Amino acid sequence: MASHPVPPHPDDEQRLARAVLTTITAPGDPDVHRLITDHGAIDTYLRLGSRGRHRLTTTSWHDSGRAHRVRTLLHTPGIRLLIPGDPDWPTTLDRLATPEAATLLGPTHAPPVALWVRGTASLSALLSRALTVTGARAATSYGTHLATTITAGCAERGYTVVAGTGFGIDAAAHRGAQSTGRPSIAVLAGGPDRPHPAAHTDLCDRIAENGLLLSEQPPGANATRTSYSATHRLLGALSAGTVLVEAGPRSGGIRTVHAAIGTGSAAMAVPGPVTSALSAGCHLLLRDARVHLVTDIADVLTVLHGRQP
Repeated sequence: MASHPVPPHPDDEQRLARAVLTTITAPGDPDVHRLITDHGAIDTYLRLGSRGRHRLTTTSWHDSGRAHRVRTLLHTPGIRLLIPGDPDWPTTLDRLATPEAATLLGPTHAPPVALWVRGTASLSALLSRALTVTGARAATSYGTHLATTITAGCAERGYTVVAGTGFGIDAAAHRGAQSTGRPSIAVLAGGPDRPHPAAHTDLCDRIAENGLLLSEQPPGANATRTSYSATHRLLGALSAGTVLVEAGPRSGGIRTVHAAIGTGSAAMAVPGPVTSALSAGCHLLLRDARVHLVTDIADVLTVLHGRQP
């Protein structure tokens, strides 16, 4: 896998401003996205960072204590920041700003301010052929078997597997890719150096060897309920297609599939026993004509080949 090209200098002011914003704003906030679109990252930070006695100006903001701390984060070994306009930025994330995505995803639908990335691979190269797999943490043997089989089959055919880092389907997806020697991409709820759960630290280290760890949170940040929920929209928007393997009716995986639909990617779900609560979310989605029913690797490839070569 080719290494990432030399990134822009981390002290670039627009990059620094976006990096600082990742420390003071919640992921997916449409108001923050609107401010950045209308006024730029620096002016947005001046508006949001000036609180009480902390008055920032266009000439002094980058000398503030917060800016100095974040500048140090930008020089963290093995971690880089991607912002819109970078050659490696995944432009499919910009589609999260569309009205359809907003309708499907609700108030925390907006594209990320920036992405903190751990690993040396090229994100754009890995995402040129990619499949997201998501599903229940308390997965059954049926679900983990299907997730592993589907991801291994897609990886063998040159697709990059994208998944979260949770127990169950997420872990099975990454292990399916690793069984073929192919890279995968993990989307984290905490910083790129903070695997969650901690039990998957070794798994994340292996992913970073030839794949990537992505996060909206800066290095050192812990996962929160809000940041965990926000990862679902990224998972659905990054790939050409998303497969849901086992999910309850209120699962976050449903939000991932909605993100795929809202950004124009293929949406797929695996059916299960009608008596299984862990398949109820999949069956709910399969009532939507925009969601494809898939049962094996052949079904998934048929859907993906209709989207990209």
